[in-house]
Amino acid sequence: MMHLVPEKKGLVEQLMLSQQSRNMWKGQSKWGLVIQFWLKLLVGHSALSRLCMMFVATCSIGMMWSAATVHGEGIELHSTAQKAWSTILNKTDTQTKRSLQQSYESAGKWISQKEMWEQKIKQLHTTNATELVQLRKAISNTDAAKLAALQQTVELTQARYEALFKLYSSLNKQLSAAKSLQSKEWSSAIRTQAETLKPLVQLAREDIRVKKRSLAEARKRKNNEVKRLRTMLNGTNAVKKQIQTAKKQVSLSRERYTDALRNFKQSLKKGEPVRVLSTLNALVSSAERWTVASQHIHTLEQKVSAIYVKVSEEINNRSK
Repeated sequence: MMHLVPEKKGLVEQLMLSQQSRNMWKGQSKWGLVIQFWLKLLVGHSALSRLCMMFVATCSIGMMWSAATVHGEGIELHSTAQKAWSTILNKTDTQTKRSLQQSYESAGKWISQKEMWEQKIKQLHTTNATELVQLRKAISNTDAAKLAALQQTVELTQARYEALFKLYSSLNKQLSAAKSLQSKEWSSAIRTQAETLKPLVQLAREDIRVKKRSLAEARKRKNNEVKRLRTMLNGTNAVKKQIQTAKKQVSLSRERYTDALRNFKQSLKKGEPVRVLSTLNALVSSAERWTVASQHIHTLEQKVSAIYVKVSEEINNRSK
């Protein structure tokens, strides 16, 4: 086994399924358990780690479905329809029987693939939704530490010069009082003190102005950066609209499949092999369109994920 640096080794260990997680693949509720497992694993990791784990999870589900569909016997039929199907196969010629069986298995495989894509879509959509919440929070916190440090610097600087400003203000008030009393000696003494402090006060005020200017510029940079990152994030809006359109196509494909399945079952009742084969081929075609439509949604979800990864990289690069 090749040697890995600690960081990469840790990531690999996180991606390896424990015995408990492998057991989760068993049973009727395996899909819900698998998704819950991976969602828990994704929480608290960086975008790159989450992306790697998401890839492993997707491949795992894909392999699982592949194993399940290899041994599949086609679409599911209730007992009466299954009996009618068996009767059709027994009474038809060899070539037609082979065509019927091939189409039957093909329809079943398309449906199994469709269900696989639906699981992948659900998983990736959930991951994207979680990532979006974290990205929005990270964008809002852009340069938060820098701004807090600059704000503290301004406050500390003002506090440091507060005594000087109070003394200078007090001398100016005393000078005004001395002038009103027409006391030349008192006025001269106070004026001398005030003039001595004046350059120091000017330097102090300039120091505060510089630090406030730095804070204002930092806030402006943050606002510009937040705007830029949110614009990148909004790049998913167009893709999400495409997903909504694709979902309508999936819904339409589902309805067509339901109609084709009903026609196929009705043809079984009539017991005409040629008619059964025709309706079965129509069922295969509708199952394929349904699967392709579902796969398209997954592709669009991947585009959303890719945009999120780019935004996350921009945030991480800025924090370095």
